[in-house]
Amino acid sequence: MARYIMIILFLCLPAIAWSLTVEVVGQAPVEGALSHARQQALEDAMQQASLRAGAQVSSTQLMEQGVVKQDDVQLRSQAELKNVEVLWEDQQHGLYQVAIRADVSAGVMCPNSSQRYRKAIAVTGFGLAQPMQATLGRLENIEQDLPRVLVNTLNDRGATHALDATRTSLFRDPRRAPSAETPQQRLTTSVSLATQLGAQYVVSGVVRDLAMQGETRDSTPGQGERWLSLLGMESNDHERQFVLDVFVHDGLSGAMLFQRSYATQGEWDVARQQRVGFASPRFWKTGYGQQVRGLLTSVVDDLDEVLRCQPFMARVVKARGNRLHIEASAGAGIRPGDKFQVYRTGTFYNLDLEPRTELSDMATEVVVKQVQPQFVIAEMQYTAEHLAIQRDDMVIAW
Repeated sequence: MARYIMIILFLCLPAIAWSLTVEVVGQAPVEGALSHARQQALEDAMQQASLRAGAQVSSTQLMEQGVVKQDDVQLRSQAELKNVEVLWEDQQHGLYQVAIRADVSAGVMCPNSSQRYRKAIAVTGFGLAQPMQATLGRLENIEQDLPRVLVNTLNDRGATHALDATRTSLFRDPRRAPSAETPQQRLTTSVSLATQLGAQYVVSGVVRDLAMQGETRDSTPGQGERWLSLLGMESNDHERQFVLDVFVHDGLSGAMLFQRSYATQGEWDVARQQRVGFASPRFWKTGYGQQVRGLLTSVVDDLDEVLRCQPFMARVVKARGNRLHIEASAGAGIRPGDKFQVYRTGTFYNLDLEPRTELSDMATEVVVKQVQPQFVIAEMQYTAEHLAIQRDDMVIAW
């Protein structure tokens, strides 16, 4: 009797680690001891809270002669619950109900990933959506110095190799970013920049808001305070906004891999005419600067997590005989003897005639023989001519 087992695994997990506070109600039938029903209702509430942070669904089917004999579905969550508080309990219509409030922390992506290579990422200049808002404190340097903070922090952590491309801007009009993409959410300028710098990913962003509390985005800094002064009143609100959008694009296809908006606010206890500058010692000492520092730490945490789960990829820049020259620096952590899979790059078109980048597995393994400062030499069993491997094909380590 022929029997087949088919296992299907579907992941629905958050892109990065995060936490939130939720309130849910769990319930269970009262069929015996009241304490048992209460415990079941409490467990049901905690399970519902966990699923708010993402679930993992697995389905196992057992087939005999083409007929499904067993079909099991399991729902699991990798979330963690903290600070669980029971809000109220009730019993009615044969059901015991428990309402709880809990802090839910989502599980991280690919927790078992052993990827050790440092991926090269180009960090571009960040756009400033409302330039007039930067005049308060003379923060105009934020377009280059904010991404430089990200570059330095990423490199200090050592998980990625961040390249300083802060003098390059990907968006002509930051207010519309990332609407300058193609309809397929691809940014062609990121591809050319990544190719030029030898980067695998491109990080860009836009500073959306630097306004003082109560000011509109289009108002001139100080305009609200001047009107209050004319009325014989002074503003006691020194809270300043900070809103930032961050994007990560794939350097091969230009596709967006990550997009998130961040916001915070803090006390801006600086005289209006004082020149502070972004990321200066005086800036970091303000309550506002401390809040911004914490926010940028969260940005780097997210970037590390997103990029950690991506495969390491590098371009073939020369293919001759059984030897490949690969565009990867020694800083990536590659060592002689390391092995990569070879993929051929190509383009196909979907039903709407939209181009898509395709990677075809050549079922060929290359072994690193030499590691130079700016490139790597690897060898394979067959010749590049035999496998039609050429410039701009890729090697990948999953």
